[in-house]
Amino acid sequence: MALVGKAVRPGCRRAYTLADLLVAVLVVVLVLGVLLPAIQHRTHNRGAPQIKCGTQVRNIVQAMTIFAQGNRDSYPLPSMIDANDATVSAATPRAKDTTSNILSVLVFNSSISPELLYCPSESNSAINAYADYQTSSPKAAVKPAEALWDPALRCDFTTGAGHVSYATLMPNGDTAAGAKARGRLSMWGNTFNATEAIVANRGPLVTGRDRDGEPIHNRKSNTMAIHGGRATWEGNVGYNDNHVNFETRMNPSEITYRSADGKRKADVFYYDEPDDADGLNAWLGVWVKAGTLPSQFKGVHD
Repeated sequence: MALVGKAVRPGCRRAYTLADLLVAVLVVVLVLGVLLPAIQHRTHNRGAPQIKCGTQVRNIVQAMTIFAQGNRDSYPLPSMIDANDATVSAATPRAKDTTSNILSVLVFNSSISPELLYCPSESNSAINAYADYQTSSPKAAVKPAEALWDPALRCDFTTGAGHVSYATLMPNGDTAAGAKARGRLSMWGNTFNATEAIVANRGPLVTGRDRDGEPIHNRKSNTMAIHGGRATWEGNVGYNDNHVNFETRMNPSEITYRSADGKRKADVFYYDEPDDADGLNAWLGVWVKAGTLPSQFKGVHD
């Protein structure tokens, strides 16, 4: 008896042959060949400035460390260096301890170049690398021939051109001769503490914390666009043990302070927590005014 084959029903799709599969694979390969280079190019372009910025932060931290090795383990304090007011004059000596003066000391000593103070991802057009730094007899100094840094390097980008993309720890506090430093000056040197932040990409103006402990800040700040999108702050942070982390939040959980109730809380880099029991919470900023007390410091934001 003859076998009767099943009829193919109208509308049924035939099975893929090996040739069909090979054609499909070839199409996918061709498409990936076109798209991957473009994707890799965008990723590389986004990541390269971030990596370069991290290297610059590390170089600044290392320069501060090397300076401290020859200065009783203290990072640059212009008020101590320029005791005779040959570089700048100020109402009080500690008023000299601004971010620009601190970093300018390192440039003047050839520890870093002024270009290192400008982040390759800088989002504020008012900030640019300082091309005219004078390492010999700077004209902006009170006594150019005796100057110890070039005061023309500026960090205040709100009143003209600025030359600094990075924030520094507020070096407030005091110390008597031979006594232990108090305030944040106790962290202003070679402590080798991996949780003490001293240099970082600058941050937005933080005005408080919400119920969850998250910073309340200016979400339109240019600092939100330096390394990421507008939704969150991201930046390179250098610590006192010479390591640099790329942080994706202003209050990483491992960086804490002791609150008045004895608890450890996540520390916001750009905010002075009012419940800080020790006065040693991280407070980084672009300081255009300085002094002994935190209230004498003034930071600039954008």
